[in-house]
Amino acid sequence: MKKILFACLISCIYFPVIKAQVVFESVTKTTVYDYLDEMANLKLIELNSCIKPYTRQFIAEKLVEVEAKKDKLNKRQKGELTFFMRDYSKELKISPQRWDWLGRKVLGRNRVPFSQREKRVDLIYHKDSLLTFSLNPILGANFYYSTTTGLTYQRWNGADMFAYVGKHLGIYANLRDNYLSSDIASPGFLNQISGSQFKFATIGFTNRNAREYSEMRGGLTYGWKWGHLGIIKESNVWGNNYNGSNILSNRGPSYAQIKLNIKPAKWIEFNYFHGWLSSKVADSSSTQNYGTGISTVFVPKYLAMNMITVKPFKTVHLSFGNSMVYSRNINAGYLIPFMFFKALDYTYSSLGNSALFFDISVRSIRKVHLYASAYLDELSISRMRDKERHSNFWSGKAGIRLSNVIPNVTITAEYTITNPLAYKHYNPETTYENAGFNMGHYLRDNAQDAYLQIAYKPLPRLSLSAFYNYASKGPDYVDNRTLKNPATGQYAVWGLKFQESLIWESTTMGGQISYELLNDVHIRVGAQYANVWDPSGKYTPKAFSGKQLSTNCTLTWGF
Repeated sequence: MKKILFACLISCIYFPVIKAQVVFESVTKTTVYDYLDEMANLKLIELNSCIKPYTRQFIAEKLVEVEAKKDKLNKRQKGELTFFMRDYSKELKISPQRWDWLGRKVLGRNRVPFSQREKRVDLIYHKDSLLTFSLNPILGANFYYSTTTGLTYQRWNGADMFAYVGKHLGIYANLRDNYLSSDIASPGFLNQISGSQFKFATIGFTNRNAREYSEMRGGLTYGWKWGHLGIIKESNVWGNNYNGSNILSNRGPSYAQIKLNIKPAKWIEFNYFHGWLSSKVADSSSTQNYGTGISTVFVPKYLAMNMITVKPFKTVHLSFGNSMVYSRNINAGYLIPFMFFKALDYTYSSLGNSALFFDISVRSIRKVHLYASAYLDELSISRMRDKERHSNFWSGKAGIRLSNVIPNVTITAEYTITNPLAYKHYNPETTYENAGFNMGHYLRDNAQDAYLQIAYKPLPRLSLSAFYNYASKGPDYVDNRTLKNPATGQYAVWGLKFQESLIWESTTMGGQISYELLNDVHIRVGAQYANVWDPSGKYTPKAFSGKQLSTNCTLTWGF
């Protein structure tokens, strides 16, 4: 009874003062995402982990729920809860501080150690009855050293800002300028290193193999008690996964979008966005040659996507939705959030690229997370029964995560398989890509991926992990809807078998130690052995190809 009364008291104190304002927390902030996932596996909170990113307010709310059940946590989990609350207490009306800056109480008689502060250290922080404002720097570098190719590195710098104005308005901006000593993040590579549209090294850099790019996230949002609406530039991740989503991933650059979230009841949630993509397909009719230079105009490209999640049981989330990639002119029909977009494509004959997808997340057994997702690009029941036309364009994923079955140990196993031509399209203007980056699984089509990870957290914020990953890819076919098989008279694309041969194969195993010194201040050190077979040289950066032993070190302030 005391525990119940304490939980009710915490709820009464905190929940009414969590505002309806919305600022999105990047999916790259993996430590707090993993912590919430662990708490959901322990049945301390409910979590729709199919839709990311979460908002800062949502994360704060879930941490408060965990705070109310703190007696069920072990020492490490309690320490991490205190650590994360130093950051997300800024979302609570009873925030412990109204004004802060980086040098405050660092020196002198009033010095307060970082570990004893109620709020994290910010470069600049202000809070009053109207405005909450936070500004922090972004600095970081990642060093890879291989026994065969030597040193490769990436560095970045920028700033992260967010603000809440009044009761409903949220504003945020995050800018990162990146420099890579060599190309390790091009769209054609089969890895999960996030990339963007590159600039070649500018004048002043002696390394002509280097690449540069800038990545900007941000937006303006309006929130209310049961939903939010915003115009933002963000990376979405849809589909439960721990090693790359096969529905919608953040492999490529973020994109501008109108985003809507509605939670009208505890058992249902609806998500939708309409995004502006980069087609990289030149519009010859609009491209101009001025004699002094060519002004290339690219075909406009858009993505409409929705997902509805229902909870038939408290620990079961069923999600299903559909998407449409279309080009040229904006169609108002795709701005209607609740549409079945394929029907609109039939109506307007827009040659769009549609897909269906499903996801299930089950946490009915304490400490166990079972999940599966499917992306259906082209599906025909009749072709399943036809020996000559057996191919359907789909991707499937299934996995399990065990949390604290052994104290402070997490075990993850995940498998993904993707049939030939999934994510592709015969119309180059409407491929499932943004700026050339596939928006589905990082291996793209005709591929499989098996992943196993064991992680141990002996102390708060300290993680030791080991992993094994096998991945392979079959022939890279073209979606040609005019080519027919002379033996059957059927279109050749319907008879493609899964991995008749291999063109790329990778076996990787390794380990990593990571520690979050302060909020958003990380150090990670790792080593791995890789055997990557890539005879074409198209799918793997030179720095990561072949048999090699490599080490990496990451130092970062901000994400």
